[in-house]
Amino acid sequence: MFNLHSSEIMMAVILSKGINEKFPHDETLQYLLILCTKVALNTFVLSFWRHSILKSLLGLCSVSIYVADVLLVCAVSSVWLFKEHLPTSTWMCFILAHGSAVYALLPLLILIAGAFDYASYPNLDITRSSRSRLVSYCITVVFMWASAFVFTYHFTDTQPTEIYKDKLSMLVCPVHGSNVVFQFNVQISIAVGLILLLHFKKLIGWISRANKLAELTNTVFVSDQDFTYSHFGEYGKSEIQESSPPLFVSLTLGFAVNWVPYLLMCLTCALVGFMVPSYASVNLLWMACANSALVGIAFWFRSDRIGPYSKLPDETCFWNTYWHLSKETLPTLDSGHKAAYKINCSHAHYAFSRDLV
Repeated sequence: MFNLHSSEIMMAVILSKGINEKFPHDETLQYLLILCTKVALNTFVLSFWRHSILKSLLGLCSVSIYVADVLLVCAVSSVWLFKEHLPTSTWMCFILAHGSAVYALLPLLILIAGAFDYASYPNLDITRSSRSRLVSYCITVVFMWASAFVFTYHFTDTQPTEIYKDKLSMLVCPVHGSNVVFQFNVQISIAVGLILLLHFKKLIGWISRANKLAELTNTVFVSDQDFTYSHFGEYGKSEIQESSPPLFVSLTLGFAVNWVPYLLMCLTCALVGFMVPSYASVNLLWMACANSALVGIAFWFRSDRIGPYSKLPDETCFWNTYWHLSKETLPTLDSGHKAAYKINCSHAHYAFSRDLV
């Protein structure tokens, strides 16, 4: 597979043969292995998203894309198994061209629908999501897929073309990359990079404090009368006295800690010219990243109203921990009512020190 002048249009090799070769080499098995690898990686991504995946629109879209990946594998497998009785090049070009076109268009629809969903989400708490919201998600997902199929059906070229390259005769098919995914990754990377660069000298201290807050959350246990912090003495006055990041910066840091490796990988591939067709990319990894970004933005706008204790529809970023980092509070749990309240760090440290004396 190689680039053809554009960052969005590539050529997928369906058949290839040398000038002196009598029989062409069928590439169907190669595409089948690529798609099977993609399904395996998407399965790995789904395993980390399984608890809340049906509680958000992007999560349900991810499930639908996973099902589409499986169907795509089945379609290519059928072409490979019955290649003796089917025009392989015609069918493979039809499957890859339409598949890549649909996968290239869907991210734009998903981002728009996801943004509207989180803008209308009353509290971002998935424990309060209703069955009617799930039904509306299903209808929206069906509408997006139908729109993508109808649009791409009329504007997709599915005719294979014969070209010559390096003494090879190849039958190729035009396939699409997703410009929306590329632009999203680039814009998010630039925004996150600029925000963190402005606070570069304090990042290590903030990350250290966030890690200790995360550990502290795990060591808080519920009892009949009281609560405790087993590692609070390690927190230290010097760290408490350091300036805390603004909420937006803190949430950006929480997003970056989890997604910078993925964004750097995407930017590196773009810089070296390694383009991936939309049907072969790990769509669910991008979906999880986009979901984290949208949840973080929505949480930033509504955090003062909903507080840090809602169960957000994102299992990747520790938004509550970075909320506490910005507000200089410690997570606590009231065992009597199973509710949550917060204690100022300086007051808690004073009480802890007094008990030691």
